[in-house]
Amino acid sequence: MRRAHTGIIPLNGGVRTMRKRLMTLAAALMALAMLLAGCNGSNNKANGNGEASASSGATTAADNFNEPGTFPIVKNEETLTVWASPPSWIGDLDDNWFTKYFEEKTNIKINWVRANMEDYSDKLNLLLASNSDLPDVILSWGISNAQQIAYGSQGLFLPLNDLIDKYGTATKQVFDYNPIIKSTITAPDGNIYGLPSINECFHCTYSHKLWLNQSWLDKLGLEMPTTTDEFYQVLKAFKEQDPNGNGKADEIPLTRGSWQGGIDYFLMNAFIDNEAGNRLMLQDDVIVQAPVQPEWKEGLAYLHKLYAEGLIDPEFLLEDDNKVKILTGTEEAGNKVGAVASGSLSWVDWSDANPVKEDYVAVPPLTGPGGVSLAKEYAFGMGVGNFVITKAAKNPELAMRFGDAIYQLYLDGDYNLYGEEGDVWVKAKDGEVGLDGSPAKYNVIKSGEQPNNFTWGNGLNTFMTNEWRNGQVVTPGVWNSEKILYDETKNKYEGKGPEQVMPGTFMMPEDEATEWEELNNAVIQYLDESVAKFVTGSMDLDKDWDKYLTELKKIGYDRLTELTQQAYDRQYKGKM
Repeated sequence: MRRAHTGIIPLNGGVRTMRKRLMTLAAALMALAMLLAGCNGSNNKANGNGEASASSGATTAADNFNEPGTFPIVKNEETLTVWASPPSWIGDLDDNWFTKYFEEKTNIKINWVRANMEDYSDKLNLLLASNSDLPDVILSWGISNAQQIAYGSQGLFLPLNDLIDKYGTATKQVFDYNPIIKSTITAPDGNIYGLPSINECFHCTYSHKLWLNQSWLDKLGLEMPTTTDEFYQVLKAFKEQDPNGNGKADEIPLTRGSWQGGIDYFLMNAFIDNEAGNRLMLQDDVIVQAPVQPEWKEGLAYLHKLYAEGLIDPEFLLEDDNKVKILTGTEEAGNKVGAVASGSLSWVDWSDANPVKEDYVAVPPLTGPGGVSLAKEYAFGMGVGNFVITKAAKNPELAMRFGDAIYQLYLDGDYNLYGEEGDVWVKAKDGEVGLDGSPAKYNVIKSGEQPNNFTWGNGLNTFMTNEWRNGQVVTPGVWNSEKILYDETKNKYEGKGPEQVMPGTFMMPEDEATEWEELNNAVIQYLDESVAKFVTGSMDLDKDWDKYLTELKKIGYDRLTELTQQAYDRQYKGKM
């Protein structure tokens, strides 16, 4: 009995073991069947065309992808959650014309998370700090190098290197366009965490401009000024001689616009190289602090003189393009503005019937008392961190293909990025020329129209080369802001920058990058405030100069300079 009982136990145990194995096998077969069903789309939701569509949370089966670099990206519709920050004047992204065009072209449905350009930085910082409810992709006006390195090392941003190698056919062409692109966005750990925006905007390269009312010069019998002293005399004449002819002393000799309109941006370059921002300049491979030099103090004294004599708009700190449009008006007698510091012409009404817009011309770089005459020159036109993939992306390949597709549209010359062909733009006709005189490729009919809902704006990984930008039709005899900006830059600013151009961005190890960004923000804020105070006289150049220098040291200007020098030596010295 005992032996029989002993014999039964292994038998029953074997049955249970076999049953368990069979159940495991059955479960495995069922899982395999479900997987195969998922691959052929039989377990997916149907899209509007009755075709299968995988859920947004599932990893896309390999055979649902078409070859990299081709459209559509996937055979059956997929979904990506994308955080974006277009200008506020762009309407609902779900109903946006380009959204629908891009979704149809790629077969990727976009689940938008919306911010706006005007406050994107604050909202983006909150999103990243929360480390929750992350989208698959972030399209933005730029995520700083420090943030890319920090969040990349923490795993919040995915490294893109392997994804680019496998799926970034267009991205690799962008990198090949200029070797500086890839080197600039590669972090010290060797990873690429964000794709850049390329914008070879010729007039943006020399965007610290000053616009002068030529009709007022003509009326008063004055020549275009070439020195700071001559410019001072012109402003005095504008203030005192009623150039708008309305019998009122209502002229504002000098004010500023929104973009690149810092009151010191243009004029300080007649005294010393003014790089704006942290005001660090590059001389013989050495990072130099411009705002502590005697020439900077001399430039501030000149600006204060203009302000004290009523030649600078007393409201200049509060002005923006919309306010200046009111001041310039739509008729000669109503125009109150003599000169505007701005990188664009967006501060004047562009209506066809408005003659005022044709009155302004750019002032060439002025020569200061020390013989300095410079035009601020920006480095190669690129932003950083305009496209990143977060750790929330369940299908990084799909996300990478999404970003690569944006570059592909630019490479293909797909001007539908501006909006619908025939409505927003048309192909150029034979014989039409572009900004640089070469044969044109497209004509934007609704240039700069606001509000609109037919484009995403530029808060993404763009690839606008000189060829792209200069291919826009220019109609002879028709006022065209882009053509004016191009010609004025070509004729008056090109080639007049400093001997060495300061790089636009630096890559550093995480600890240095974080420290650099904190110091940089503090320095920029203090310098901007100090310029305003010295110009208006709330800080006295004689009494407060030493205190100002001490405060710069206290904030950490020397350390910022040291970190910038180290980064320059590692990344750019001997390579530019």
